[in-house]
Amino acid sequence: MSLSKPKRKVDEEHRQFQERWTLQYFFVEFNGNATCLICKEKVAVLKEYNLKRHYSTKHGEQYEKYQEDERKRRATQLQRELTSQQNLFHKAKKDADAAVEASYVVSELIAKAGKPFTEGQKNLFNNLSLTANTVAERISELSSDIYDQLRSKSKVFTAYSVALDESTDITDSAQLAIFIRGINDQFEVTEELLSLCPMHGRTTAKDIFQQLCDAIEHAGLLWNRLVGIATDGIAKNGLVALVQRKLEEENADPAVVLHSIIHQQELCSKCLKYEHVMSVVLKCINYIRSRSLQHRQFRPFVEEIESTYGDLLYFTEVHWLSRGNVLKRFFELRAEVKRFMEDGRMDVPEFYDPK
Repeated sequence: MSLSKPKRKVDEEHRQFQERWTLQYFFVEFNGNATCLICKEKVAVLKEYNLKRHYSTKHGEQYEKYQEDERKRRATQLQRELTSQQNLFHKAKKDADAAVEASYVVSELIAKAGKPFTEGQKNLFNNLSLTANTVAERISELSSDIYDQLRSKSKVFTAYSVALDESTDITDSAQLAIFIRGINDQFEVTEELLSLCPMHGRTTAKDIFQQLCDAIEHAGLLWNRLVGIATDGIAKNGLVALVQRKLEEENADPAVVLHSIIHQQELCSKCLKYEHVMSVVLKCINYIRSRSLQHRQFRPFVEEIESTYGDLLYFTEVHWLSRGNVLKRFFELRAEVKRFMEDGRMDVPEFYDPK
């Protein structure tokens, strides 16, 4: 059995900086360490012997000539220089932090507007790092942070529902969007995009169900708290059967199933039956946009009359969510389109119909 005493730890000795060390050895305490006012070196242990040794070996010959008032004045001057230097570092760090924060804000706006990553490379942001790669990284980090927050909230969900929508993007790739709405025991509701899954190849009910399972498990959600599922644009019947079977295996109640409620504006457009409007709008748009000569003439025409917009928007049934934007742009340019068509191009009697 060893009788040696355990070694003492420096943190347990509760050493304190002595004010007299400033005049004696030109040291001050900064961030818990003794800092030399002359060379700015730090001494980790607040021990007089360490400070004295540093002063004697490195600055003693030069600073021993200062006595009393002159020594005090010199120490005060060195303290002022150290404070000024530290303030400069803090300001630089603060400016750098503000620039990084601003780049995140701009990147978020670019992402929400659906603009390309190169949109940040403008002269207005010369002081910010907004290259395409930086914007892409910022958006990726924001996305990861939002997902981490969602995972944290989902752990305390008492119940949640999911909504699924499968559609095709401009490259003809199937994209499965999975949304989640959950509630905790404080009746706080969270609604967010849970996952966007590119689906290569087939998009059967089994494939979609597998993507849903992966998203739920990756988010740390429990199947027995799933109370509802809404579907749109997907293989509804087969998917619902797979979900209900999974809930049965988890000894959970069947989920409430809803269909075609995600894109209510599309249902509304079908109920209104306003093809007589769309037919005229699309006839004009296709006449201008699908003919190279007409399109080349239309753009300079609207620029010449200083129109708010420089062109019409295309519309296809695949991208039916854009219907509202197409109609709004056409309505804003209706006077310009009428004047353009009047120049012997195409007769559109609806432009002259007061009804």
